[in-house]
Amino acid sequence: MGQTTRAGWVALVGVACGVGAGCAQPPKGYLERRGADLADCFHFTIGYGLIAYSRVKFTDWAVLGMGVAGRERWGWRGRYGDRGWERARGGDIYIGDVGYEAGFPLVANEEGSDAAGSRVSTLGPFITRRRYAWDLEPPRWGKVADKFWIGLAGTGGLSLEIGFNVAELLDFILGLWTIDLTGDDTWAPKPLPAEPPGGSP
Repeated sequence: MGQTTRAGWVALVGVACGVGAGCAQPPKGYLERRGADLADCFHFTIGYGLIAYSRVKFTDWAVLGMGVAGRERWGWRGRYGDRGWERARGGDIYIGDVGYEAGFPLVANEEGSDAAGSRVSTLGPFITRRRYAWDLEPPRWGKVADKFWIGLAGTGGLSLEIGFNVAELLDFILGLWTIDLTGDDTWAPKPLPAEPPGGSP
């Protein structure tokens, strides 16, 4: 194994450890907080869906989507992403990232999950509004950073979403010097209501 390959594996393991450390909420130490900041820079989810939909986004001010689909995806969506395991939300059991997508170029686009309570709606290509799951609402500057996602999504049997956030990258870089640009270092999800014995009614 050459030095370049060995260095690549070391870097990959380092990133994985950093992201893993950031999965604890709220992150407590320096490494955990930097890991959470790094994990917020990207998302990658994959699953399945019915009908057909595609979307290109270059921040909230440039969104083009076309088609309609229902899908379920699993993967990484940062600390504000819908929780990817079974939870009770107002009596509804929510499993994975179950949602819908619909769009028509230059007219409107919407993606969301009624079960989780999250929704991203765009009128035309550039007027975007967000509704968060009540237990996963970001801090004020975290909401601003959410406007800077760049990514692709598509559904047609297979369903996939990939994205990168330039504002969160800046938050990660400044965080190396303990500057918390988005105010999320002490953020944690709000506790969900306890599920009644025996599951939801």
